Amino acid sequence: MKIIHGIRRYSYAFGLSLFLLAFGALFAFLISSDRKITLSECEKLGFPILEISTDKLKEIKSKEKYVKATFTLKNSTEYEEISGKCKLRGHGNSTWKTTFTQKKPYLLKLESPASLLGMKGARKWILMANAADRSMLRNYYAEYLTHNVWNNMRWNPESRYVTLFINGKYRGLYGITEKVEVVENRVEFDSEGFLAEIDSHSGRPYSFSTNSRLNFNIRSPKSTLENYKKWAAKIESLEKLLYSDDWNEVDGYKKYFDMDSFVDWYLLAEFSKNYDANFYNSIFMNYDYSTETLYMGPAWDHDIGFGNTSKSTTTPESYGSLLSNNAWIQMFNFFDPLKNSSAAKDYEGFLINQGSWYNRMFGDDEFVALVKKRWVETRGQLKDSFEWLREQGEFLDEAAELNDSVWHIIGSANWPRAPGYRSRKTYKSEVDFLVDWCEKRFEWFDMIFME
Repeated sequence: MKIIHGIRRYSYAFGLSLFLLAFGALFAFLISSDRKITLSECEKLGFPILEISTDKLKEIKSKEKYVKATFTLKNSTEYEEISGKCKLRGHGNSTWKTTFTQKKPYLLKLESPASLLGMKGARKWILMANAADRSMLRNYYAEYLTHNVWNNMRWNPESRYVTLFINGKYRGLYGITEKVEVVENRVEFDSEGFLAEIDSHSGRPYSFSTNSRLNFNIRSPKSTLENYKKWAAKIESLEKLLYSDDWNEVDGYKKYFDMDSFVDWYLLAEFSKNYDANFYNSIFMNYDYSTETLYMGPAWDHDIGFGNTSKSTTTPESYGSLLSNNAWIQMFNFFDPLKNSSAAKDYEGFLINQGSWYNRMFGDDEFVALVKKRWVETRGQLKDSFEWLREQGEFLDEAAELNDSVWHIIGSANWPRAPGYRSRKTYKSEVDFLVDWCEKRFEWFDMIFME
């Protein structure tokens, strides 16, 4: 077992990318200061309004240090107004650190557990900025799919849209989201269990790497070093079983892996072609000692999925290609099980089954059969969801355009730069792009899994 140490590579392209991102962020910041949005203007839109006032009007500048505050959540037609004490700090990795936008995500910690907008009570909530997603729908849509289409994971978060004001200043349209953690009403166990995450950023309180060079950390619950070591050893033993010579026997990996959750998580990750989900970042799984089973999920972080990536042609070592459509294949020489088929060259191809554990599992005919069977079972519901997605875009349109009048993300060079981003000047055009991508991806999946 070894602790992870980050490795940084720099190149001219990387430096140029950072310069352009910084310049774009500065420009966006300067022009955003000219647009003042009032509370009464937002009340007319009909979205719940979350007002947060920090102690002594302090700015939120850190992911590590909380700032004391009070909050009021109001303007909902379905739920009563709620207010109280809270704390606030920054949240996220790329979305917090990088300079591509001044619109930042936050972690909201209430003084005591509370139900917000119909979601079950808890203390910690994520305020998702969705600044990397011009449609502001991708995370929300992925959540919808986990609850209505691929719903075999034990628990998945929900979100509600809110208009956020901090210290009287409009911050935009946000998604208030259930945090992935081991607590009541979220990831729960009858006795002992833990939540693990594959996270390329590492640096968590307890991080370790497996023999397949996956960077894991134990995310929840907080515990002793002894327990962390025991839980890490459990992950390593399960991975060893997956890669063993008798991995496909009766007592092989399928005895300890919950296949239903692994299949559904895969279909969501592959359909969305979520680059973070290629066992790179924000990959959650949970182990329950009472059932001696590893469950895949919850699903998380889909803002650079569903076609929201650049098609950079730069070299694998450069920053830009990390998000190109074939970068993972270039960098790690993954194989494509359909590489000799013309189908593999059609709509954007595979991603998730070419990486790590799923690469191994796709060598198991029984697992492949389960994936195909589940696709047949759920394809109708998925196809119906495209109309739901378009309706959500219509519902958000006015609030999203107001958000963009401040942050100027639509049509800008802000990361990530999906194909045709400069030509899409309205929020509706971004929604149309998203739905069109999903429809084409659906047709390609049908061609592959309905054979």
